[in-house]
Formats: sequence, structure tokens, C-alpha cells
Amino acid sequence: MPTFSYRAYNRGGSPVAGTINAAGPREAVQELKNTGLYPTEVKQARAEGSWGHRVKATELAAFTRQLATLLASGTNLSESLSVLADTASTQKLRAVIQSLKESISGGSSFAKALEEHPDIFTPLFRGLIVSAEASGSLDTVLPRLADYLEKRARIAAEVKAALTYPALMTIVGITVLGFLFIFVIPKIARIFEETGTPLPFITVVLLWTTGMAAKYWHILLAGTAGAVWIAARELKRGRGMEYIDRLALKLPWFGPIVMSFQVATMTRTLGSLLKGGVQLLTALELTKEVTGSLVFKNMLSSAVQDCAGGTPLSMSLRNSSVLPPFAVHMISVGERSGALDEMLLKAADSYDSEFENGIKKSLNLLEPSLILIMGVVVGFIVLAMLLPIFELNQVIR
Repeated sequence: MPTFSYRAYNRGGSPVAGTINAAGPREAVQELKNTGLYPTEVKQARAEGSWGHRVKATELAAFTRQLATLLASGTNLSESLSVLADTASTQKLRAVIQSLKESISGGSSFAKALEEHPDIFTPLFRGLIVSAEASGSLDTVLPRLADYLEKRARIAAEVKAALTYPALMTIVGITVLGFLFIFVIPKIARIFEETGTPLPFITVVLLWTTGMAAKYWHILLAGTAGAVWIAARELKRGRGMEYIDRLALKLPWFGPIVMSFQVATMTRTLGSLLKGGVQLLTALELTKEVTGSLVFKNMLSSAVQDCAGGTPLSMSLRNSSVLPPFAVHMISVGERSGALDEMLLKAADSYDSEFENGIKKSLNLLEPSLILIMGVVVGFIVLAMLLPIFELNQVIR
């Protein structure tokens, strides 16, 4: 039985924390309530002896693909999990698979066993497994789920790889500027002071900036850290998050990329759920949990209410004015043809391609832009340092 860590308040209103053994998170919450506690946070404790807090997306995709292959070969679920536990690439993944096997051996369904690891298996994953077990189609749903996970992992890896070079350039640039500001500029400034050389305006500006940064660096550092902490705390509480999401969708150049990513995620998730036999309202609820945008979460919440009242999904999404017209049209065509799942997946393919192309174009512009910015900054510093030296040479002559 898994262990859960919790934070709660007792009847006196005092905060308490600890661990509890339970079949799942819901059972843990109920057991805490039965003991007179009011839980505010319940999450599965890290498996003992494991390292790493999360199973990587690529590892989860590989696990799903291998499980699908074993089931397709006629191996039963419990035996398949035993094989995968023995061949797991990390201790963390091995512990999770062993936990799944123990739960299933104890009489739990696969979907119920997955609920014990909500930090690893998303609502989409669990929802598809619930539907697959109910319809007896686990061997056909798992390959489609593996396709979905592999595609998302591939896109994430491509974006990460593409951002590596610009990130390194930025770090190198900041390091060079730091070296100039700390070691080079102060020495040259002392030479100017000793010779009494009249300084050009840009040199005065540079020396003043350097002096302020050197004198008040601790205040600047503390202020920046404090601002980041306050912003992170407020965003974690959800304050202003929807405004930021809306702003991100409307920004020039960056907005279309974010929109493509969010639409691709929404349509692929919803299409995969419907393809797996999940009912529309349940699929919309699960898709809402998967998406990371509050704008899309609110849109899907409204869609759930509208569809429950008999409004077509395409009409509800059109009224929200969030989705691009092409996506709404694809959904409308899918509803009319009775192939909503297929049209959603086709729309996802289209927006995935749009997202990948947008990322590539942006990175192609980002690299020369970073070089240009660094060149301008370094050029300004060099010019500010050389102008007084030229003037000093003229005075000496």
C-alpha cells in the first residue's frame, strides 16, 4: 500500500503534516477526515530508495509502448508488469511498476492502480485506461496512447534541443559582460581618473552604470530575487495567470506559436480520448485537466456546460472566441460527419506542424538577434573605453 505525505489542519486550526498509508489519494483524504483532520495537500511520498522525483516523458512513453507490445503478444497484464519492472531503466520507474503490479495482484484494476501515482500518470492516461478496461480494448488503446506520448515527448525534446544553443550564447554573453564590468572597466576607469582625461558622454554613462552596479549589487540581487519570489507566489495562487495566458496568446510573433501549441495539445488529447471510447463530457473534463492554459481551461469548462445542455461542441467553442476558425471548422465537420475523433486528430497534426515550423523560424531569428545584441553591447563598451584613450593620445602629442 503506497504512502502519502499530507498537510492539514486539526480541529483547533493548527497546521499539521505527516504521512499516511492508503490505497489511493482519495482514500488518504477520507482517512484523514475520519481522524478529525482537514487536509489541504495530499500527495504520494517519494518511493524509498528511488532517485529523481519524476519519471521522464520518454520513459513513460517507452513503458506504454512496451506494455502494449507485451499485451499484444498474449502476455497477461500482471506478467507484463513483472517483465517491465525487471527491465526498467531507472529505480524510480521500477518502483512505480512494482507498485502497479502489487496493487493489481491485490485485486485492484489497472486504472485504480494508476490512481495511486497521479504525479506520473496524467488524467488523460488514467481516463483512457478506465475506458479501455470497461470496453475490454486495453490492447488496442495502449498503442494509440503510446503514439500520443511519443509525439509529445519528441516535440518537447526538439524544443529543448533547439533552445540549448541560444541559452549557451546568453550565458556566455552574460559571463563576458560580467568579466568586463568587474575586472576590465574599473581598471581603465582608474587610469582615466589619474590622468584627468575629459570623458565623452557615453563613457560617463558606462562608468556610472558600472559604479552603481558594483556599489549596490546586493540590493539589485535581493530586489530581483524578491520580485521573482512574489511573482511566483502570486502565479501559484492563480492571481493574474489568466491575464498572462491571454497576453501570451496575443503577443506578436510569440502568440501564434503559443496558440498552435495549445490547440494541438487540446485537439490531440480530446481526439485521443474520444478515439479510446471516452464519452464527450468526460473527455472534455480530462482535456481541461491536461491543458496548462487557464484560458483554455475556462473555455473547456464552458464547453462542458454547453454540451451538457445540448449545444454542439463546435458552436460552444466558436462562441468562446478562443480557438482559431480553422480548428472550429474541423470540429464542426467532425460533428456533422460523425468522425469527431478523426477530425480532431487531423487538426492536431496540422497545428503540431504549425508549432514546429514556428519554433524553427523563431530560433532561426533568435540566434542572429542574440549575436547582434551582444555585438551592440560589446561595441558600446569598447567604444566608450577607446574614445578617451584616443583623446589622451592626442593630448600627449
